[in-house]
Amino acid sequence: MPHIRATVSVSLVVLVLSSIVVCHQNMAQSTSPRPNRDINVVLAAHDKELLAIADVVGVYAGTDSQTPCLRVMLARKNPESERKIPRMIDGYPVVIQVTGTIRALDRP
Repeated sequence: MPHIRATVSVSLVVLVLSSIVVCHQNMAQSTSPRPNRDINVVLAAHDKELLAIADVVGVYAGTDSQTPCLRVMLARKNPESERKIPRMIDGYPVVIQVTGTIRALDRP
């Protein structure tokens, strides 16, 4: 009988710990928004407001470690401009790059 109680106790502990891990994973997933729209649609909806921020010279859809993201290019490092750029837009992370000034090339 003690052997059966020990087996039941161990099984119960495993079940409780499994439930805690699953619950924690579900909470972590629900706190990070998942994109509902295509990244190009999101970019088109937000490009003008991002380009209106001082020192922003370009925006595009890209990747960051194989994760789709929105990239915002800055002409120079500017903490005030960086604070105005959201870290997440519609479930996509936003990555800031300092690229310098961007100019159109002269025609040949």
